[in-house]
Amino acid sequence: MSKTPFEIRMELLNFAQGQLTGDYYSSMERIRDTTAEQSVERKAAVSALKYPTAEDVVNLANTLKNFLDSK
Repeated sequence: MSKTPFEIRMELLNFAQGQLTGDYYSSMERIRDTTAEQSVERKAAVSALKYPTAEDVVNLANTLKNFLDSK
């Protein structure tokens, strides 16, 4: 059974969101593992992290779609 274009776009969006949020939480965990609690370095690193926005997700999904379309 083939998928509709809507289903394919939805899968791309879900994949992109999973990748970006996974990267965010991996970075957060790495900061926690490598810096001392309540340290200035940890606070600076955590404040520099940016949770992915809807725009970030759509941009990554478009990049993935363009890659798939080019093959």
